[in-house]
Amino acid sequence: MRFPGTLTRACELLTVARALVARLPRRSWSWLRSRRSRWPFQYWPWLRSPGIVSRLSVALVAVALLAVVANVLLDRSVLIVHSARVVRSIVTVPAAAPPAPAVTTESAPAAATVSLAQEMLRSDGLLVALADFERATQARAAADAADNASQWQQAVSALDRAGAGYASVSDDRAAVRVIRRIKPQQRLATQLIELADMRRDQLARYTQRTEAVNQRIKVALNRAWSIFGRVLARRSLLQLRTALDGVQAQLSVVAAADPADAASLAALAHSEAAFQQIFQKYEAGLKRSQGANWDQQMRADLTAMAAIRTQLSATEQQRRTGTEQFSAEGSTLSRLILARRPAAASRKAVPGARVHAQPRHAGAAVPAAAAAAPAGSEAAPVQRAAAPRTDAMDVRASASRQHARALLGWLSALVIGVLTLICVLTVRSIVVPIRRMLRATALLAGGAVDARVPRGGIKELDVLSVAFNQMAEQLADARQLALSYQQQLEAKVEERTRALQELAAHDPLTRLPNRRQLFALLDTAIEQARQTQRYVGVFFLDIDNFKNINDSLGHAFGDAVLMSISQRLAEAAGPFGFAARLGGDEFTVIFPSAASVEDIHAAGAALVRAFQIPLLVQQRDLVVSVSVGASIYPDHERDGEALLRAADAALFHAKALGRAQLALFTPDLLQIASAKFRTEQGLRRAIERGEFELLFQPEVSLERLETALVEALIRWRLPDGRYALPGEFLEVAEQSGLIVEVTDWVLRSAIEAASRWHHGSWPQVRVAINVSPRLLLDDRFVDMMMKLLLEFHLPARCVEIELTETVLQTGPATIETLRCLRAHGVAIALDDFGTGYSSLASLEKLPLTRIKLDQSLIASIDTSARSAAIARAIIGLCHGLGLEMTAEGIERPEQLPLLIGQRSMYLQGFLFSPPVSRDELLPVMRALPQRLRSLSLALPADSGRPRSNVASLASAGAGARSA
Repeated sequence: MRFPGTLTRACELLTVARALVARLPRRSWSWLRSRRSRWPFQYWPWLRSPGIVSRLSVALVAVALLAVVANVLLDRSVLIVHSARVVRSIVTVPAAAPPAPAVTTESAPAAATVSLAQEMLRSDGLLVALADFERATQARAAADAADNASQWQQAVSALDRAGAGYASVSDDRAAVRVIRRIKPQQRLATQLIELADMRRDQLARYTQRTEAVNQRIKVALNRAWSIFGRVLARRSLLQLRTALDGVQAQLSVVAAADPADAASLAALAHSEAAFQQIFQKYEAGLKRSQGANWDQQMRADLTAMAAIRTQLSATEQQRRTGTEQFSAEGSTLSRLILARRPAAASRKAVPGARVHAQPRHAGAAVPAAAAAAPAGSEAAPVQRAAAPRTDAMDVRASASRQHARALLGWLSALVIGVLTLICVLTVRSIVVPIRRMLRATALLAGGAVDARVPRGGIKELDVLSVAFNQMAEQLADARQLALSYQQQLEAKVEERTRALQELAAHDPLTRLPNRRQLFALLDTAIEQARQTQRYVGVFFLDIDNFKNINDSLGHAFGDAVLMSISQRLAEAAGPFGFAARLGGDEFTVIFPSAASVEDIHAAGAALVRAFQIPLLVQQRDLVVSVSVGASIYPDHERDGEALLRAADAALFHAKALGRAQLALFTPDLLQIASAKFRTEQGLRRAIERGEFELLFQPEVSLERLETALVEALIRWRLPDGRYALPGEFLEVAEQSGLIVEVTDWVLRSAIEAASRWHHGSWPQVRVAINVSPRLLLDDRFVDMMMKLLLEFHLPARCVEIELTETVLQTGPATIETLRCLRAHGVAIALDDFGTGYSSLASLEKLPLTRIKLDQSLIASIDTSARSAAIARAIIGLCHGLGLEMTAEGIERPEQLPLLIGQRSMYLQGFLFSPPVSRDELLPVMRALPQRLRSLSLALPADSGRPRSNVASLASAGAGARSA
C-alpha cells in the first residue's frame, strides 16, 4: 500500500473538479444556489437546525475516524520498517554460515511475547479490579442500599479472581507480596463498612432522641399557650425549643460531613451543653408545670443523647483512621503492581538477542539464494548485487514514512479544522439566541408584553425560543386578565373599605356607635362645651340581671333583647343626645350640651323611666330595668376617659341602692372604687405570696366548762405588718371571684391543723370553717372535701361547715350539695342567724346541725328587753328543732345570765378568748375552765337569772377543776 500515490491521485481529482466548476455557466450557479438551501434539508430535516447532540456527534465521529486512520498508518509504517530491517539482516549474513531452520527462529520469540502479554494483561486486570473494589467500598460505606451491597460483593469476588489470575502468571516474591496484601485490604474495607453502618445507626438514634424531645416540648408549649397566666413556663419552653433547633442544625452538619471533623462534633457538643444549661435553669418551674414524669423523660433523653454523641465521636475517629489506612494500602498495592510491569518486560526481552523472521517483501528471495550457494561459491557477487537493492529499499521505506506522516498531519489538520468549525458554529448558535432571549426578557420585564425572540440557533434553543414566545403571548393575555381583575378587586376593596369604616365606628349588633366612635364624639362635645361654657353629661347604663335572661332564654334571645334595648335607648336619648354601646349589656348616653346640672339629672331620670314600659321581643312582653350612673363636665372630670370612669363608679353606687336607680358621681365613690381595685390586686398578690394566716377562736360549753369546737378565722397580713379582718377584704374577694381560691386555702389549712390535733393531744377536735356559697355551686366540692379528709386521715365529724343565709339564693343545687356533705358526716351550721329575711325558711330547707346567733342580737341582750325576748324565742325554737346553738360576740359578763343553763348552748367571744394561732390554742383551752369559774363567781346575785343556775355553773367549774 502506497499512501503518497493515493494522496497524489486525490489531489489531481480535486484539481479537475475545480476546473469543471469554473467552466459551469452562471445559470447553473444560480440553480445550484437555489437548490442548495433545499435539497439537503428535504431529505434530512435535522440539517436545517442541528442540535447540540448532532454537532457533538459529528465531532466525535471525526475524532474516532482520525484515531482509526492514525492507527492504520502507524501499523503499516511499523511493518515496512521491520521488513527493511529483516532484509538487511539476512542479506549481510556471511556465506559460510548455514541458515537456521525457520521453525526454530520463530518459536522462542513468540513464546516470550505471549508470556509477557499475559502478565501485562493480568496486572492490568488486577489494577482495574482493585480500583472497582475501592469504588464499591466507598459506595457501600456511603449508603446501606441493596444495590451497593450487591456491587460490593461482586467487586470482592472480582478482586479475588483477578488476584488468582495474577498469581498464576507471576511467581516471584513481589507478586506474593501483592497477593498477601489483598486480604488485609478486604478486611479493612469490611471494617470501614461496619463503622459506616454504626455511624448511621448512631445518627438515627440521636435524631430519634432529639425528635422525642422536640415533640415533648411542642406538646408542652401548646398546652402552656392554652393555660392562662403561665408566662414563665411558656418563655422557658420557647428558649428550650430554640436551643433544640441549634442542636438539630448542628446535627445536620455532622450528618452531612462524611466523616465529620472534630470541629463539627465539638460544635454539636457545645449546642447540646447549651440546651442542657437552659433545661437545668428552668427545670424546677418546668417540673411543677409539666410534671415529674415529663422531667424524667427529658433527663433520660438528654443522658442518652450525650452517650450517643460520645459513641459517635469515637466512631468518627475510627473511620478517619480506617479511611486513611485503606487509602494508603490501596496506593501501596497499586505501586507494587505497577512496579512489576517494567521488570517483567526487561526479563522477557533479552538484550543482544537477534530476531530471525521470514521476509515479507520481494527481498525474501535473496537470502534463499544466498543460503543455497555452497561454500566457496560465487557469493560475493550476490552480496554486491544485493547491497544496492537494500539501499533502495531503505530509501523507499524512508519516503513511505514521510508520506505517512504527511498524510497523518493532513488528516489531523482536517479533523482539527472540522472540530474548530463545529465549536465556532455551536458557540455562535448558542450565544446569539441567548443574547436575543436576554434582550427579549429585559423588554418583557420592563413591561413590553409584545417582545418576541427571533427563531434560530441550535435545536434546543430554537424550541426554547418558541416556548418563550408562547409564554410572552400568555403573559400578555394574563396581563389583560389581571387588569380586569384588578379593576374588579379595587371596586370590591372600596366597597369593603366603606363597610369596614362603618364597622369600625358602629357596633355590629345594635348599630349604635361603638367605644371608638363614642370617645371621638365625646371629645368633640367636651371641646364645644369648653368654648360655649356649657355642661356635658355622661350616663353609664347597665341592664339589671341581664345574665338571667341569657341563662334562661339563650344568647340568641339575649341578642334580640339587646337590639330592643338599643332602640328604646336611642329613642329616649334622641331629644337631648345620643347613645352608644360599650360591650355586653353596658351602654352609654351622652348629653353633649346641657344648660345646667338639673337638666342632666332630669335626662338621667327619663332614661330610668323609659325602661319601666315593657319591651316587645319576639312577640313577648319583657320588663327590664336599668341602673344609671352619671358624671358631669366640668364639675367632675375634664376628659372623656375620666368622665366615663366616674360614671362607672356612680353606676356601682346605683346598683348598691337597689337597682333601677340613678346615681350621680361624688368624689368618694371613685375613692371607694380605687380602694376596691387596690384590695383586689393585693388579694391576688397575697394568694401568690402566701400572706394569709389562720386563727382559731374557741366556742365553750357552759354545761361542761370545756371547749366544744373552734372556729377557723382568716387574717390577711398586710405588707405594713397590720392584720386585715375578713370584713375588709372578703366582700371584694366575693365580687372578683377570688373567694374560691381563698376558701380552698382555708379548707386545706384548717383540715391540716385539725388533723394534727386529732392525732395528737385533742382527739375530739371539731373545727368550724366558713365556706362561700359560690363554692357549693361546683359539683366537685363534695369530692374535694372527701379527698382532703382522706389525705389528712381526719374523720368527717371533726369538720363543721358554716354558711350564711345567702346560700338560699344559689338554688336547689346548693342545698343538695349540703345534704351530700351531711350524709358523709360533715356538720352544717347557719351563721349570723337573726339578721336576714329568710331565717325561718332556712331552718326548714337546710340540713342544719347548729345555729349561730348573730352578735348584733347578743350585743343588747342585757340592755334591751326586746332583744332578750327575741333571743329566748330563737333559743326555744332551736330546742324544739333539736339544733345546737352558739352565741357570738360575748364581750361582757352581763350578757351571761340569760344564756347560763341553756341546753346545747355554746358561747364565743372576746370575754373568753380572742382568736389565737394554732400553736397558742391548746394552752388557751387548758386555761378556759378556770376562766369560766371565775366569771360565774363574779356574777351578781340580782343578775336577772336564778341563783340556782349560777350555783350549778360554779359547782360544774369545781368538778371540772378537780377532774
